[in-house]
Amino acid sequence: MSTPLQLQPHARIALIEAVKGLGIILVVAAHLVKFGTPGVPDWYTIFKFKVYLFHMPLLMFMSGYVFRHANHHTRALTDFSGFAGRRANRLLVPFLFLGVITIVGKWFSAMWFPIDEAPSSLVAGLASIFINTESSPVLTIWYLFVLLVYCLVTPALFVLFRRSWAWLGLFALAIYFIRLDDILYANRIVQYYVFFVAGCIAADREFLQRFSASRLRFAAMAGFMLLLLAPWNRDYGLLVCGLVSCLAVPAFVDVLPERASTILAYFGRLSMTIYLFNVIFIGMAKVAYPMLVPSSYQFFGLLLIMTFVAGLFGPILLKKTVDLVPALNKTIGKYLS
Repeated sequence: MSTPLQLQPHARIALIEAVKGLGIILVVAAHLVKFGTPGVPDWYTIFKFKVYLFHMPLLMFMSGYVFRHANHHTRALTDFSGFAGRRANRLLVPFLFLGVITIVGKWFSAMWFPIDEAPSSLVAGLASIFINTESSPVLTIWYLFVLLVYCLVTPALFVLFRRSWAWLGLFALAIYFIRLDDILYANRIVQYYVFFVAGCIAADREFLQRFSASRLRFAAMAGFMLLLLAPWNRDYGLLVCGLVSCLAVPAFVDVLPERASTILAYFGRLSMTIYLFNVIFIGMAKVAYPMLVPSSYQFFGLLLIMTFVAGLFGPILLKKTVDLVPALNKTIGKYLS
């Protein structure tokens, strides 16, 4: 069992990385096969739906936690242009780069191979990066754009709500129920802000330290598992399961054996790289699967294994390669950290 956080201050960051690691593993696991694919077993469809009820709320919660922990909400007010430039460079640049590369790659590859969500045309594909985003081939990287918006608007909203995270949290909860069109990810901006602000509130009140020593963490874990078994629709399930996961998942990771937490933290430190490139490597594995595996040996479980390994470890190998080439490390390495 890991050391209680209040006794070892640096463990707070280690726990954050471990939670991010578990979150990014779930992201990959949920990206293996898209909803509605013919022949997919019911168990995977159910698994995918349940994971989608909490994995991105959890990652957004951790982003909010780090945002408040680093005091970005006040630092941004002293030099907003510099802060905005750094955030845009960190989030918008890889979002645009990967969006364009993915669209062009899917459009070009679809001439020879069956490609999931290939754009009907190059122009339509590029437009879908910002318009009708729920059907965009690059919807999987929406988190980067939405997080950038949160980082830019939260300092001003914090001041507007009289520097009260509680009031800002109520505002975020209220806009959760607003339904907007999927233009510039507006629908996701209003729906996921409550999880980002919840992370800010948790950091402001030192949640990770306090909850680590609380007996309530076991109740949170048990309650979360029961909630996942309930027949939720997406909107209410996302809100309830997403918020409870912000209590239960860190509690679960905190009671894992140290070796398991260390492994998760390793993936957490590489979460940006994995998030950016997992879908590309999964797509490559899907193309290679029928070429490498004779039809008599093909089955769904093997496809899942191949795509999962490719989606999780392919980006890591890419990161290692970039690190070894000084020119690449200098130009794109900073976006993979």
